[in-house]
Amino acid sequence: MPRLRKGNRAGAVVPHPPWEWYMVHDHVWHAAGMADADGFLCIGCLEARLGRTLIAADFRSDMFMNSTDPAWAGYSWWHRTPRLAARLRRNRAT
Repeated sequence: MPRLRKGNRAGAVVPHPPWEWYMVHDHVWHAAGMADADGFLCIGCLEARLGRTLIAADFRSDMFMNSTDPAWAGYSWWHRTPRLAARLRRNRAT
C-alpha cells in the first residue's frame, strides 16, 4: 500500500528545509533502513541513508506530488522544494 513520505524529522539532528511531500518506491524506502510505518525523512536525510542522490526513477510517478506534469502546477496544498524538484528531473545518480 502506498505510503506518503513527508520530509521533516525521523531522527535526524540537522536543520530541515520546509516540508517536502514526496513518495518513493517501497524498495527505496526500505533500502534507507526505513520500515513502512517509520516517520518521515527530508530528501537530504533519505539520500544520506542511501549514500547517493535520488533520481526520478526512485519516485512513484503515479502520485500527484511527484508529478512533473504542468497540469498539477496550480495545486499549492503540497510543497515542492527546489531540491525535490531537481531530484524529480534527475536521470542518474551521483
